[in-house]
Amino acid sequence: MSPNRVDSGEKKWHVMAPEEVFQALHASDEGLNPAEVLRRQETYGFNEIAEEKEIFIPALFFAQFKNALVLILILATVISAIIRNVVDAAVIFAAVLLVVTLGFFFEYRAEKAIKMLKTLAAPTAHVLRAGTEVKIPSIEVVPGDILLLQAGDRVAADARLFEVVNLTIDESPLTGESIPVKKEVSVLHEDVILAERKNMVYSGTTILQGRGKGVVIATGMRTEFGAIAKMLAEAKEEETPLKRRISEIGRWLSTAYLDLAIALVAVGVLKGADFLEMLIWSISLAVAIVPETLPLIITGTLALGVLRMARKQAIVRKLPAVETLGCITAICADKTGTLTKNEMTVRSIYVAGKMIAVTGTGYAPTGEFIGQRDGERLEPRTVEGLSLALQIAALCNDSSVQPVNGEYRVRGDPTEGALVVVARKAGLQLDELTRRYPRVAEIPFERERMRMTTLHQDTVQGRTMAFVKGAPEVLLSLSTGIAGENGGYAVVKELTEVARRAVLDANDKMAAEALRVIAVAYRGLPEGVAYTADRVENDLIFVGLFGMTDPPREEVKEAIERCKTAGIKPIMITGDNKLTALAIAAELGVITRPENDEKVLTGADLEKMSEEELEKRVDDVVVYSRVSPAHKLRIVESLQRRGNVVAMTGDGINDAPALKRSDVGIAMNSGTEVAKEASDMVLTDDNFATIVAAIHEGRAIYDNVKKYLLYILSYGVAEVFLLTSAIFSGLPFPLVAIQILWANIVIEDLPAMGLGIDPPDPDIMARKPRNPREKVFTPRILQLLILMAAVIGIGCLGIFLHYLSGSDGAEGMVKKAQSMVFATFILYEMINAFNCRSERYSLVRVGILSNKWLVGGVISSLLLMIFAIQLPFTGRFFHTVPLTRVDWGIALATSTTIFIAVEVWKACVTLFRLTKDKRVRILPP
Repeated sequence: MSPNRVDSGEKKWHVMAPEEVFQALHASDEGLNPAEVLRRQETYGFNEIAEEKEIFIPALFFAQFKNALVLILILATVISAIIRNVVDAAVIFAAVLLVVTLGFFFEYRAEKAIKMLKTLAAPTAHVLRAGTEVKIPSIEVVPGDILLLQAGDRVAADARLFEVVNLTIDESPLTGESIPVKKEVSVLHEDVILAERKNMVYSGTTILQGRGKGVVIATGMRTEFGAIAKMLAEAKEEETPLKRRISEIGRWLSTAYLDLAIALVAVGVLKGADFLEMLIWSISLAVAIVPETLPLIITGTLALGVLRMARKQAIVRKLPAVETLGCITAICADKTGTLTKNEMTVRSIYVAGKMIAVTGTGYAPTGEFIGQRDGERLEPRTVEGLSLALQIAALCNDSSVQPVNGEYRVRGDPTEGALVVVARKAGLQLDELTRRYPRVAEIPFERERMRMTTLHQDTVQGRTMAFVKGAPEVLLSLSTGIAGENGGYAVVKELTEVARRAVLDANDKMAAEALRVIAVAYRGLPEGVAYTADRVENDLIFVGLFGMTDPPREEVKEAIERCKTAGIKPIMITGDNKLTALAIAAELGVITRPENDEKVLTGADLEKMSEEELEKRVDDVVVYSRVSPAHKLRIVESLQRRGNVVAMTGDGINDAPALKRSDVGIAMNSGTEVAKEASDMVLTDDNFATIVAAIHEGRAIYDNVKKYLLYILSYGVAEVFLLTSAIFSGLPFPLVAIQILWANIVIEDLPAMGLGIDPPDPDIMARKPRNPREKVFTPRILQLLILMAAVIGIGCLGIFLHYLSGSDGAEGMVKKAQSMVFATFILYEMINAFNCRSERYSLVRVGILSNKWLVGGVISSLLLMIFAIQLPFTGRFFHTVPLTRVDWGIALATSTTIFIAVEVWKACVTLFRLTKDKRVRILPP
């Protein structure tokens, strides 16, 4: 049946019982089937707020005519037409169209890239469809869907709740009320205002605690947020610091070059040149060498680079992060899932004084229980306390393990999944346990408390039981007894100091083997007790320990070594205890030896330390164990005060402050929407190696921006030198206006685009991180720029003087000299494009053919040059004459001097650096 069309305003959903809501929406608590979802998407559209603007192609095209460069060119076209120079007017107008087309191309690609990034970074939602939980993009949610809500999620659509467990929501973005709202499912009065509709959840609000289920009643523009046309986490276009610096450079160059053009017009007129001719020529010069489109091209380069990063599983949400990546000096990474596979497997169990080994790998429920003392296979039901420990581990749990395409996969937390699996290995079935012990309440896990409690009704013995799991030291501190007996509650011994020490020794033994340790405990509750932490989580009966391993990702150890080589300090943050943290850190290569305990701080240590004390230690510490999200913020701030540029990973709600405070906040794709919104970058594979790959890409993007700048400014400065020298020396123009425009706007921009996507230097991850305050034009870049401009300018001036000598100023010889300068200048720039690929390495090492886009751009530019010079028909337009083989040989030989000069300069710089390093090494301490 096709559903009736409904809007949130048509019905008062909060006054309806869940059954009535399901009936009105033609839905059920099992969710919609795929066919029904498609029908509803056609009816209601996507679950999205209407965007402020779309990419309107005609508007984008005509917007290019607002560019100052284009307006100057149009002025030059009009002046040429006024003085009846139709050929020049036609060519300049063709240049206008080319500039507009190139500008449109760059901006369209940048807009599309940024739009694609918004799509990649879009929030997701967990829904129930046809009885199966699936994770989908939020825009695919439809009315009638069943939303599965859990702490950290951003609510994807307006929904009527029908199941809640301690569900608390931050509705301040919608209502303005800062106090979190505790949700319920009961029917409310009709006159209840929006802020008091406790049985409803609204799009864009954030779940702070607990979990629940709701049926979607409105999506997109029909939600409460849609009514006010506002999204909580709408991506905003930002101007990056690099783009601001480049814009400033562009404005400074524009002012300087325009002042120069005015001066040249004045000098030319004083020397007898025609005013309009000088005006056209100076306009052409200014247009050619003023980088008006530079900021746009930089944005495009950044956006396209970010798309490459997205293909490597790193989605950049904010463009400034691309620049900051190259400056990172410390990466604070969560161990679980980032440094490890997040595939937990229980290896050891400690109960009733016995240590038991568990076999099997992954989440497959197959394996054996082996006594570690005698190596004999054990029957779990016969081992004192084991069945009870496994029962608590399976019931105090929100995860499940299901076969998917022949593989067992966890739905929920991997640590909890490992506990479910080990219980199934012992023959315990979760559905049988839940029938005997139905859950009646829960106290959710919180990192600050380091424990979770579920309350169950024991249908056999008729009493309420509290099952608790968490950090061993925390549960021991809350326990007064220790359990025995085969799966029962009858025998409880006093938790003496000797028994407590035995448990802690077993915990330390597991931790030293790099096992993560989880403890379990229980207590029976008297009738009428309130289900709150302070009333339930005390006088516990301690049962046992589970030691589990999360194998390191194979690629992480190499990535950590790459970090160290790149001058970046990897820092591991974990909830494990100190011994486990040290063992894992040594295995990963974060530290060299597991006994390096001066390299580790615990959460307890941090609590005792002042900010000044932490600041003194922070440079030496590379492992933080048993830390809370609040500690993460302190770690970030202390590192930053020491001058570090810090990247921080996080996935939980409480990680958001540290993610925001860090220089680059990195959220996990598997994490909460709150963490993602606070982050600068999201890892789709939750992998530490991806962070290192993103830093590599970030450094490469910044390097390519510098290569591009070096290239375009080298020919701009060379042109100024060449043309100014000729004017002040009383020589004819070395290049006429059309040649200047053709050389700069059409020919030399093609190789420049190739430099924007150039492969990085081979040592890019062997350098120290870049200082964030470093100027784009470092002393080395400035030296290289001056060298390049001088060689090109002097070389072209020499060619011009050589071909003018003996000509007595004959018009034909001047045109020949101008054609030679035109050819030599372009050849210089084609060779120099390859020089600009590295400011330190020889072109021989970098490789001439390793950038196919640059090679293609150079070939295209050379063909355009030949087209403008060698064809008699086009010579009329470009004021050129065909050159002989000898002429071409001279032009090519002259232009190779740029290659020789730059190669010699690079060799001298390398030799100087090596000599300096050697002097430093032999200096006495």
